[in-house]
Amino acid sequence: MAHVVACHARVGVPPRRGAVSEETSSSPRSSSIRPSPACRRRDLLLGTLVASQTKGFALETEPANAADLAAYLLAPTDRSLDVDAIDVNALPEGWTTLESGVAFIVDRESEGNVERGITDTVDHYIPQPFVEVAYTAYTASDGHAFASSSAARRAYNYQAGVKDEVQDESFGGVMGMKVGEKRRFVVPGELCFKRKVFGQYLPRSDGGVLVDVELLSLQPY
Repeated sequence: MAHVVACHARVGVPPRRGAVSEETSSSPRSSSIRPSPACRRRDLLLGTLVASQTKGFALETEPANAADLAAYLLAPTDRSLDVDAIDVNALPEGWTTLESGVAFIVDRESEGNVERGITDTVDHYIPQPFVEVAYTAYTASDGHAFASSSAARRAYNYQAGVKDEVQDESFGGVMGMKVGEKRRFVVPGELCFKRKVFGQYLPRSDGGVLVDVELLSLQPY
């Protein structure tokens, strides 16, 4: 009986009437009782039930992807991926500007993954496919890189078109790309305050943001 009481005492459940408490028992044996594995499992279950009644199953941890996104950020002092600055308000010939104000240029064309028969652009596939990209994002005014898949040492995976982000601009971001294609696109400064790219909020830069993207793979449903 003292063995059962020891389980209930730790999770705040009162012992049954007539039970002898481990703390008040004068028996030398009761003070040396250790809970069995079954008792510890019961503690965990009862403790979870009590917590759920008092907290309403509220989750107090950070989102699961918070640490993953942080892995793509570069240290402010890391200049290894920097590129030449660019004036987003005076782009040279070859750039396409969308209605949103986002502009892009194709750095490397591709026929897609011919071996697998995936030769259409991302927006061709319904439902929207999962894609894998390599990317680096810079503040355009000084060419300083602030986020990159190189920093995380892994590609960035996500479902295209699920959120209205820069990379999902029609024909401007990944949506208009084929596997193996590379594009560079810019976001003017006035759009940076309300946009994200690959999960990262863009810095509020008057000079805008520059993003290099390579579509590595596409997985249709």
